[in-house]
Formats: sequence, C-alpha cells, structure tokens
Amino acid sequence: MDIKKYFDYYSTVIPIEKVMELSENDLDDLYANSEEVDRMNVFFHLFNEYIYLKQQDAKKETAHICYLISYYVFHPLTPPHSENIALEYAKKAIQYDNDIKYNDWIKEVMRGN
Repeated sequence: MDIKKYFDYYSTVIPIEKVMELSENDLDDLYANSEEVDRMNVFFHLFNEYIYLKQQDAKKETAHICYLISYYVFHPLTPPHSENIALEYAKKAIQYDNDIKYNDWIKEVMRGN
C-alpha cells in the first residue's frame, strides 16, 4: 500500500479495507521523512480517519486507528501531555476491540515507555 498518498494535505480517508495494513512502522517512516508541520498533519489525518471509521461503524478498524493514534502521539510525536492522550486512545481501542495487543499497549503507556 502506498501509504503516503493517504497523508498528503488534501488526501482522502484510507479505505476501510486498507486500514489494517497501516502499521507503526508506516507512522515512524512518515514522521522521519516529514517536515514539522507535516508531522502534526499525520495526527490530524489519523484523527479524521477515526471519525470516518466510527461513522461507518467499523469497530475493528476503528480500534486499530485508535491504537495507532495512541502510538503516534506517544512515540514519534510526543507532544505535551502525550501520556494522557495516548492512554485515552488506547482505552478507546479496547472499547472497540478487546484485543490483547491493545491491552499490552495500555500497560506500556502506563509504564511510560
């Protein structure tokens, strides 16, 4: 999947059938290869994807995006209050899909790793 096309300024949402292909490594690469403003825009693209998936009632995909929002805020972006924001979205992920990966992620966020 050419992930960058979904993170251009005027891009569309990631199609539901492609969401699960988006990974932590993709987000790390986007962060590493972007200018500062585009790094922030990645967050807003993810947030818009969250809203879209929630409206579509795509629970598994919504959980995945919540997890990725949490990951992106906690690791590469690390804005002020990143732990609180990451924890909130990690909890949302579990509300949509109680996957062990998301439960383990909450523990990592709470440890502050």
